[in-house]
Parts: sequence; structure tokens; C-alpha cells
Amino acid sequence: MKIAALAWCLAILALSGCASVTLKPVDFSWSYESVLTADAAGYVRAEPKTIAFDASELFRAETKDPAAAGKTVRIIRSRDGYYFITSPGFRHVYIFTGDNTTLTLHKKVLIAEEGMEKPFFNRRDQGIELVADGRVYLLGKKGIVSGGKK
Repeated sequence: MKIAALAWCLAILALSGCASVTLKPVDFSWSYESVLTADAAGYVRAEPKTIAFDASELFRAETKDPAAAGKTVRIIRSRDGYYFITSPGFRHVYIFTGDNTTLTLHKKVLIAEEGMEKPFFNRRDQGIELVADGRVYLLGKKGIVSGGKK
């Protein structure tokens, strides 16, 4: 009887180790934005390596010119895992999702018809803050949550 009980206990312990592991809740946000300069091939890389991608398509989408060499890209990641990307001169903030070595455009948010001169991001509890040309915007995965006033 004791041997059977011991066998059951060992079986339960062994099988519990086979269960899938889920970690939650997860905060995917970055505390600070990354400011990355594109190399001659248009690639931007963060050190320590948090992200690397070819920014040429982003510049093509925004300016119709894929030349990214020497230009800076500003990027930050939200708590729920969305990437917010813009650059000086851009009219938009691009919101991407990341999966299997791909960033996929989730939403393109118009901020300034004339382009932003010196945009930068901050992480806030409510979302991502964009400061551009004296205006402050609170952004979420659906776009502008609030702000835009001087």
C-alpha cells in the first residue's frame, strides 16, 4: 500500500514537470526609446542588441525615398508589445507588431502634416508619449489617445 502511494506521488510530480509554462502578466515595454542611425545599407541596430531591421521600407513609405543611410529612427516598445517608430521629418508615427523575425504595420498615425522636427518618445503608464514640436501626444495601439495641444 505504501509503495503504491509512493508511486502515485512520484508519477504526479513527474507529470507536473511536463506542463506548459506560462508567464503572465508580462510588461514588454522599454523604459527608454532607442535612437538608431541607419548604416550605408539602411539597417539600424540597437546595442545591446534589442532590435535590428532594414529601415529603407519605412523611409520609402513615409517619403517615397528609400535612402535611410545616416538618418535616425526613434523607436520604443509599449507595455503590450507594440513598437512605435518615427523619425525627424516624418509626418506619421508607425505602430508595428513583431512576430517571427517580422515587424508588421498595425497602424499609421498622422501627427503633423508638415513633418515633425525633433520628435521623441517616453514610456508612460497609460501608453507611449510622443513629444513633437512643442506638442505632447499620448499614443496607444489604436493611435492618438489624447493630446496634441501646445
